[in-house]
Amino acid sequence: MCDLSTLVSPTRFPMTLSRCRGVCRPAVAAVAIAAMLAVCALGVAAHGAEPQVPARPAPAAQAPPAGALSYQAALDLATARNLGLAAAMRQRAIREAAVRVARQYPNPEFSFEASRDVPHEVVSLGFPIEIGGKRARRIEVAQEELSLADFDVRSEQRTLRRNLRQAFYGLLGADERVRNAEAVLAIARRVRDTANARFSEGAAPRVEAMEGDLGVARAQADLDLAQSDRVSVQADLNAVLNQPAEVALAVAGDMTQPPALASIDEAMKIAETSNVDLLRGQREIAIEQRRTSQLRAERVPTPVFSIGGVFDAPGEFNSGLSGALTLSIPLFTRNQGEIAQSTATVSQLQATHEAGRRTVENQVFGAWARLQAQRKQVEVYRDQIVPTATTIEGLAEEGYKLGRNPLLTVLEAQRNLREVRREYLQALAEFQTAIADLEEIIGAPIK
Repeated sequence: MCDLSTLVSPTRFPMTLSRCRGVCRPAVAAVAIAAMLAVCALGVAAHGAEPQVPARPAPAAQAPPAGALSYQAALDLATARNLGLAAAMRQRAIREAAVRVARQYPNPEFSFEASRDVPHEVVSLGFPIEIGGKRARRIEVAQEELSLADFDVRSEQRTLRRNLRQAFYGLLGADERVRNAEAVLAIARRVRDTANARFSEGAAPRVEAMEGDLGVARAQADLDLAQSDRVSVQADLNAVLNQPAEVALAVAGDMTQPPALASIDEAMKIAETSNVDLLRGQREIAIEQRRTSQLRAERVPTPVFSIGGVFDAPGEFNSGLSGALTLSIPLFTRNQGEIAQSTATVSQLQATHEAGRRTVENQVFGAWARLQAQRKQVEVYRDQIVPTATTIEGLAEEGYKLGRNPLLTVLEAQRNLREVRREYLQALAEFQTAIADLEEIIGAPIK
């Protein structure tokens, strides 16, 4: 039994059983024809569609190498294991899917009409045909946007390099602080032993022996603090390497090694070709220009070609073919507003890119100047200040043993040596920070 109550009200269009059968037979046939045509159209579209592109898997995890890690080994390990970088790499699969979306063809349109007018039933299947290069322009925009995935990865790599350098050389600095604290503790113990020996001989008052014990206790507290700080900094490096916080790490390197950049001109050239923000700005300009071209192509109307059948025209025919062409007339809207907006966006992006280029130039100049200043400071501490403070402490200690200097002179020399070494480590940390700043600006690692 056929029921067309959802299409036509029975009070307005009474239908007998024979009439309903007469209507349903051609309608069912038309629906079958439409289904066959739709299947064929889907088959053609599927045949010409972009093949399925599997998502790129995350980089395989690598086990940390045995022995002490060098900076390059740590960078390779972080690149293979870092979760943030792996997430950025998956962004490419999303943009590749957007290209597949742009390649899709519009779906056909099926319609069925039943009325009291003759012919009583009309079945049609319409096929939108994109002309004027719309599909090609849409694909070009998606392909340009696909390149942004590479900049997402490079941005994450830039952040990873900075975090790794600060954590790696921070751990080197923590090791150096532990060694300095151990050296200060050894000196404090020697001074205490000397003070106790002089007190036992009656050559020094008891207060000097007590001051020696106090110096050892203070040096031991500094050593405990330095060891605790090392555990914290090691956890920071483990986070960058995607390892459990409790995993023990040993690192090896030279915090005083200057970067292998010959001049500021070389740094400028690297920034022009590697700075992620500048390159992304250039790509965004190209994408918007492609989008402007797409908007111009979309001004051409999309014709819809329809083929179908008409049925049940009493006194004339039982069934027949029909064809139609539907075309919107671009009388009022021709994307003129959208094109003007896109053109203005291109102009704004170009101005922003030029401003960014000037900003990067000044940033490179400033970072290079800071790097050179920090390098000179490190060299002065390494070659002059630290050796001189070490010599002064040794002379003060030797003079105290011989009874030529009071204990206060030795304690003052120890305090001065401790402060000088602390300042030297701070200068080394700021030197590595300056290198990290320059790396981040130019967008490339500095060996």
